[in-house]
Amino acid sequence: MSGAPFLASATLMELAPDDIDEGDRIGFLHEDKAAAIGRLMAVDGQRDPIKVVKAKATPASAGAGKPWRLVTGMHRLMGARYECITVFAIEVTGKPEDLADLEASENLHRRPLGPIERAKFTAALVRASQERIACEHGALSHWKLGAKARWDRVKAGEERAEEALRDDAEDAYAKMAQAYGWEESVGEALDMSRRTIHRDLSLSRLLIEPFPELIEALARHPVVGENASQLKAVAGVKDEAQRRAVIEALLADDELSADEARVLCGIDQPDAPEKSDPEMVLLSRAIGTLGRMKEREREAFVEDQVLKQKVPVMRRIYERLGRELQIDAPRRVGVPQAAAALSETIAVVNALLDGTGVDDEQLAELRQQAQAVVFDIAAAPEADR
Repeated sequence: MSGAPFLASATLMELAPDDIDEGDRIGFLHEDKAAAIGRLMAVDGQRDPIKVVKAKATPASAGAGKPWRLVTGMHRLMGARYECITVFAIEVTGKPEDLADLEASENLHRRPLGPIERAKFTAALVRASQERIACEHGALSHWKLGAKARWDRVKAGEERAEEALRDDAEDAYAKMAQAYGWEESVGEALDMSRRTIHRDLSLSRLLIEPFPELIEALARHPVVGENASQLKAVAGVKDEAQRRAVIEALLADDELSADEARVLCGIDQPDAPEKSDPEMVLLSRAIGTLGRMKEREREAFVEDQVLKQKVPVMRRIYERLGRELQIDAPRRVGVPQAAAALSETIAVVNALLDGTGVDDEQLAELRQQAQAVVFDIAAAPEADR
């Protein structure tokens, strides 16, 4: 790469889409997505210019006669063609390999939105579409009153939040489809289906709007902030005060999960009673801590804990590892030691059958010898006894 400043002398231009040759692209064209972006551009205006270079005069090329060649912005360009509108572009310069890198990096380096941030943008887009329709038809106040009445009923316990969300999502989808004139497949291409709008509005209505002072910190929570299912568990707390308590518990502990926070706040979960067991919460947190440790530290910790267990437990671990690794490890107890223990056992059994007395010390010694054979504990050398 040359490292040349692509935009050092960039100038914004308004071009006809048919004057731009799209050429060979790295990515694929998704026509529904292009149609959706084109509709957004036609209604809201183009927010992000495409990037082009001057085309070389090569009659044999596929784009012969077109003065510009596309670098980045395929879906914006095609969307503008579908809508028969001009497209804003910036001219860039550079070697072919630099331009290819620019196309790749623009697609690879786009920052994906987390669930909470996406919900905020979706809610803003919904409001914008509603206000646009209101400007055309004067119905915004009616919609706002209807939405407010729905959520007043939710707070009063007269309506379930899920029912209000369903109505909100259906209304929002209809308003956006009307505002932008897109079919259902086009909305889905922008990830604006009924399902995704419902998901985003649930976070907006139940987390973002009620707790504006907490939501940014929640979005940065290491366990919950970027996890849609965890956020759904928080939003699923029916009582707003309890929901706040769950969020505050999470913000007080970076290692806490949504399920654990619900347990700590005393929220009933009849479908998962095992989660109410504090020992299960501690076990889950211990497992999570192990997972976050560096590999070498985790191995040393586990090895140390195994060696601290009682002999029968260590023996079970040893045998299970042998099965898992399919290894027949050599036994530490040799034949002479096992034979001596067996001989002693036979002698004691015969004495008991004959009615001869056996003292407690002899029985204790026999038990020790038998356990050594069973648990594969080698006898200490004579000098160590």
